[in-house]
Parts: sequence; C-alpha cells; structure tokens
Amino acid sequence: MTRVDVESCGKNEGENDKSGLTRRDFAIAGASTLAAAVMPGHAFAAKASSAMPMSISEAGKRMRDGSLSCVDLTKAYFHYIEMYQPKLNMFISQLKDMALKTAAERDAELKQGKDRGPLHGIPILVKDLYDMAGTKTTVGSKAFVDRQSTEDATSVHHLLEAGVVVLGKTNMNEFAAGVSGTNAYFGDCHNPWALDRSPGGSSSGNGAALAAGIGFGGTSSDTGGSIRVPASWCGIAGIRPTYGLVSLHGLFPRAYSLDCAGPLARNVFDLGLLLDAMAGFDPLDKHSALAQRTSSYTKGIKDGVKGMTFATVKNYTYKDVDKPVADAVAKAAEKLKSLGAKIVEVEIKPLEGQLDYNKLFTNILLYEFNQILGDKYRNTPNAADLYGPIVTNNIAAGSKVSKEDYEKTMNERPAIIAEVKKVFNHVDALLTPALPTTAPLLKASAQDYGRGRQFTIPFSYTALPSAVVPCGFDPQGLPIGLQIVGDHFSEAALLRMAYAYEQATDFHKKHPPIFAGTLPS
Repeated sequence: MTRVDVESCGKNEGENDKSGLTRRDFAIAGASTLAAAVMPGHAFAAKASSAMPMSISEAGKRMRDGSLSCVDLTKAYFHYIEMYQPKLNMFISQLKDMALKTAAERDAELKQGKDRGPLHGIPILVKDLYDMAGTKTTVGSKAFVDRQSTEDATSVHHLLEAGVVVLGKTNMNEFAAGVSGTNAYFGDCHNPWALDRSPGGSSSGNGAALAAGIGFGGTSSDTGGSIRVPASWCGIAGIRPTYGLVSLHGLFPRAYSLDCAGPLARNVFDLGLLLDAMAGFDPLDKHSALAQRTSSYTKGIKDGVKGMTFATVKNYTYKDVDKPVADAVAKAAEKLKSLGAKIVEVEIKPLEGQLDYNKLFTNILLYEFNQILGDKYRNTPNAADLYGPIVTNNIAAGSKVSKEDYEKTMNERPAIIAEVKKVFNHVDALLTPALPTTAPLLKASAQDYGRGRQFTIPFSYTALPSAVVPCGFDPQGLPIGLQIVGDHFSEAALLRMAYAYEQATDFHKKHPPIFAGTLPS
C-alpha cells in the first residue's frame, strides 16, 4: 500500500474561495445550490430527483420505489471519492469492486422481494481498526500495513447482515492515538469545512467523509473522544454508547477499560438505525454488557422533550470554554427549554477537579495502551521507522505510569461513578460542549488538542453514554457540537433528546464547501 500524497491539501482557503464565497456563505446557503461554483466543469441537473439522498430513510425509499438503485448510488459516491480523496484523504483503502458487487446483490434482492430492513443497500464507512474479511486492517499504522483480516468484527458482521454496502476503510490516527486526525504514514485527514483544520480523531476519515456527504454512517470507536470529537468538529452526529453495549470483538484495542464502539452519522435518526444493528450482547467480547437493550433506538425518537429536565453543571459546563462555544451551548439550552424541557444547574463534585482529564488520560488510557502495544513496540528493531511520533510518545508516557497509580485510579472508579450517577435521580441528562473549541489547525500543538478532552474523558471513565449534535458555528464558520450525557443504557432517551433539538434547528442542514450534494450526470 502506498502513501497518499496530500501535499496540496494545505492550500485550503484559497482553493475553497475561488468562487468568492466564504465558508459561512456555504454553511448558510447549502452546498447543493453552489455546486457549480466549487466544482467547475461538472454539470448538475436542477431537478429535485438529481439530489443525493440526505438520509438513510430517503435513500431506502428511493431504492424501493425504483427511482434510485443501490448500484447507481454507490457509483455516485465513488465519483465523489475520486474527486475529494486528494483533498480530504478520507480513506486508507477503497473497496470499490466489493462495494459494487454487494450493491448489485442488494438491488437483486429487492427485485426478488427480499428486504433486509432499513439498512438494506445503504452505503457506509468502516474505520480501519475494525476487522472486515477480505480487507486490510492497518489500524492506521505502517507497522500493520499488510495486516489481512480473515473475519468480520461482530458489529461489522451485524451491519453486513442488515444489508449495508461498505465503501472503504477510513483514515484514522495511528492506533487511535490522538484526536487530531494526523497520520505520519497514510497522511493527514482534512476537515471539509476548512482544509487546514483538523476533522477530529481518531475517527477522522469517517468524520470528514460524512461531513462531505459521502456515505450515511461509519463504524467508529471512542476511548477518550474519538466519536465525539469528529462529530463536533465536522458538524455531524455521533453517539458514544454505554461501555459494553456494542461489541469490541474484532476491533484493535486502545485501552480495554475505556474503549467503546459506536456510530457516526449525518443525522440523529440515522444514528439510531445504525445503533440498532451494532448494539447487543456478544459472547465473544468479555466486556460486552448483559443489560437489556431496547427493541429499536428509533422507537419514540420523535416524542420530543416536553417534561424532561436538562442540567448544566456548575463549574464545569462553561469552564475554560471559548466564547462562541459557550454561547452556542447556552442557546441550545434555551432552545430545549422552548421545546418544553426544564433547564437547571447542578453540582457534581467529581467534575470540579477530581475527574482530572489529564490524570485519567495518563493513568488509565496511556497505561493500558502501553500494556497492549508497548512490548511489541520495544521488541521491534526498527520501531522508529514503523510507528509514528504520537504512538511513540504515548508508549513512552504510559511506560512511566506505575501499576500502583493505575490500580489506585481504577479502584476509585466505582465510588466516583456512583457519585456522578446520583444526578440522574433528579435530571434526565447533562448538557456540556462536546469540545471547548472549534476545530484547531492540523499543525496545532499537542497542548491545544489535549485541552479538548475535558468534556470527553470524564464520561469515558464513568462509562456514561453521550450523544453529540451540531449546535452552531463560530465566526469563522466552523461547527460547534453539543454533548448530551445520560445515565447508563439511556441511549434511546439520548437520541430522542438529540433528535428533538436537531429538528428544531437548522445546523444539521448546513454543508461545507466540499459536499456531495447532487447525483453526477
């Protein structure tokens, strides 16, 4: 496998602004109406039927009424992948032949009366730390560049059985180490809202592709924020489920006691459809939860938030948060109030300092990462040539954490979880920013990225589920994400809350300058 040349990707704003339009212009107007401005030389029909479907439900309806075949939709996506891959570097491997073969099979099944359900024929993306039979699973590393998968990860198997079409294995931070979207070997992934900005990581390829309108969802993972960060910085939706709800079998681990698998999508309803397929007990995963899952995460999703109580957290929700982000979250709370919800402020003492995100990141995440990969790294003669600098630094830091410090931090966990959970006796969910900033420059310092973990790692540690939904833009036109945190196994309620807010606002309808909005003629 060869590296992707992304040298031209840093020219972002000059390339995006040839039309004289700013990112904010695109965000407000919608990219489908501006396609001719950003993609000269490509003709697009003006008829509504020429628009790409914007949701799983719309795509499914058009496949079933015969106005759009799965093969044609899949071909359209690969048309855009060819156009956008050099700029965004979304994929480590594209699966065009496999995808078109599967798409033809799904079309044939519909003609024969076989319908697998809402995900039948739906094109999605798979993060390249999920095993998928017949593909390479590199985990974003030169060290694993030729690593072949012989079986499917459990959640990938469930999705394939549900009828999805996989477009490719997506780019990511090497071994899921980091939230930047940078990769020393396969090249950095770029944010379609601004090419010099981070799309967030480690699920960077999924975030960038979905924001650019390619595919309807992506299998992602979240240890310290790798679903929530790209959701926020790319202006899409994501959910980190309760620890253990989605099987980790077939995913390369980052930190066993914090890892979660879950979906990213372009809207909240689609998150529910994807989670329906991915969630459930798996005897092959020792971390898999035995808790009863809901029949469908879309059941009751449209019931609204009237009578619910949301809480901002004193000395936490708005602490050390950039003003545009704080303002957007405050407005989101007011919007939920206007929908019939109650907004209160609560105190949660562990969030006022005890759950220090830097301590949790080092004492648990990096310690466990070193346990997983450290010996292999140290026993590799040419490790410096095979592993990138973030992985090298993570292993070095993790190797310095004592077993006593790790065990102390883990032993404190049950009592802290119990203390935080008390709040759900009085409120339905917590409101925080997903990140305290909008997307930083790809070349930003590690300190700039590290600050982003303050709203993600504490809820990884407490194993609580959280959904992220777009809630605004900063003055530069970069997306802002709202995080809604619930009690364990409250995913159905979280999606209902996120859906109510999403449908009451227009932020999810805005698209970046690079967007696959129209079927190519």
